[in-house]
Amino acid sequence: MQRLDLKTVRYERMTDAVLFDGRKIVLAVTRDALEALFNIELSPDEALLKAVDEVKRLTVLADVIPADDGRITVTKDMLLNDGVFDPSLKNA
Repeated sequence: MQRLDLKTVRYERMTDAVLFDGRKIVLAVTRDALEALFNIELSPDEALLKAVDEVKRLTVLADVIPADDGRITVTKDMLLNDGVFDPSLKNA
């Protein structure tokens, strides 16, 4: 089970994502994913707070989605589809 460290949460402007450190991974949640989830436009600070509010859901996704070079990027499709990130399963 992945554990996300709330002490390390930060916003990275270059990737426009909220970052969490976990066990041997970095979890990145894109701001557009958070905006789609809450159906509102978010500033970087608001996105950071909303991501912290959703830490349980993000922890589950961090366990399901494979890391690419130690980084997991949660996009809008992944966040709204409850972790069904395989395109072949989307129409099933």
